[in-house]
Amino acid sequence: MSIPYPNLFSEASIGNMIVKNRLIRSATFEELADEHGNVTDGYIELHRRLASGGVGLIITGYAHPIKNGGLPHMIGVESDDCIKGLRKVVEAVHNSGDGCKIALQIGHCGRQFPRRLQKETVAPSAVIDPSTGRIPREMSFEEVDKFIKACSAAVRRARDAGFDAVQFHAAHGWLLSSFLSPHTNRRQDMYGGSTENRVRVLSEIYKHSVKQVGSDFPIFAKINGNDFVEGGIDPNESLRLGKILSEVGFAALEVSCCMWETIVRRPEEIGWQPAVLPESRTNIVTKEKEAYNRAYTQLFKEKIENCSIILVGGLRSADVMEEIVSRKDADFVSLSRPLIREPDLPYLFKSGSKSVADCISCNKCITNKKRHGLHCSNIENI
Repeated sequence: MSIPYPNLFSEASIGNMIVKNRLIRSATFEELADEHGNVTDGYIELHRRLASGGVGLIITGYAHPIKNGGLPHMIGVESDDCIKGLRKVVEAVHNSGDGCKIALQIGHCGRQFPRRLQKETVAPSAVIDPSTGRIPREMSFEEVDKFIKACSAAVRRARDAGFDAVQFHAAHGWLLSSFLSPHTNRRQDMYGGSTENRVRVLSEIYKHSVKQVGSDFPIFAKINGNDFVEGGIDPNESLRLGKILSEVGFAALEVSCCMWETIVRRPEEIGWQPAVLPESRTNIVTKEKEAYNRAYTQLFKEKIENCSIILVGGLRSADVMEEIVSRKDADFVSLSRPLIREPDLPYLFKSGSKSVADCISCNKCITNKKRHGLHCSNIENI
């Protein structure tokens, strides 16, 4: 029997890692770790269900590489004590997923910590965040160096736990994102100013990581194609950053958009009404509204070689995803909200029993403050 979406369900490689299809579960705040950042049974079961649903690669919600770097109930990877629990997650995926791979995302909140959660925020520069009204403290040179080494140690722990790859979260205004952006990075040292200086933190993290795990272990980055803030990353600057990262050795780049402060911009300035989480647009009700970061990955595919390009953003329809891959607008497509609602969506697409996800893009799954762990909060309103 023929597969209805042959390109979407063809295998491909990221570095030396073979992925069974082009469908990736993009990272999402799961809120399923315990109060100390340890893996729980619920966290393991979430990833088991995803793997069993047919997706080719799972990217976890970010794990913090240093203490107090993450939101409550996010997993940690700041010490070797974390490895045992993380290994259980990997084993659940590898034993349940018919060849599913899993990557650990690593990141730090930086300036976007809500006031109720963190008394002090840090960033490359002391630039106010309009979404919270807070001014972060500029990190010292020594703190930046310590963070780089902590990130590379986190990569080694991920490898030791059995993960197939790691991804650094350098999008959406988080700490690494704020180093990349000229809007938030106004440093006068080797980590600020030029494109090459602003990307240096990620470049050094990669080089330090390779010393610990070798060059065969795939390391990705998630970056913005557009910050949608004045003086921030635009598509041309994103391309410059992407070229440097690919040349350094990053195996894949997932291209997203926005910082949290995008929500204070006027809709007419950016072309849509920002949601509470502006990178996750709501009201994806037509195919034309899907794949809203497609122009950025098209640019990356035209100009960047030797690096897999991943498109994320509002994907709902299998034929849209098939078209993206077949036209080589991206090597992989990643989605999250539809898989929160339907973890088995990849198998439903592959069997031909479904062509469009049920997800209505309401964002309740990631904004419901009483959700008690990641789940679809709107199933009754299909």
